[in-house]
Amino acid sequence: MPRKSKLANAQDPDFVTQPDGFINVPVSKKTREDLHALKKSMQVASQAEVIEKAVAIARAIDIAVRN
Repeated sequence: MPRKSKLANAQDPDFVTQPDGFINVPVSKKTREDLHALKKSMQVASQAEVIEKAVAIARAIDIAVRN
């Protein structure tokens, strides 16, 4: 069940406020659909926020596994 948040359509305060660059990569239809589903589930305002959070999660797992 998705989290309930008062900031459902507002930008997460922890989200990067000064982007350093852009990525433009081709993705499959399934990946695009899943990205939209995660955006809704995470209750964030943009796909960029989904990517930021997903990379942070993956990096934390990577660091934990290596230690």
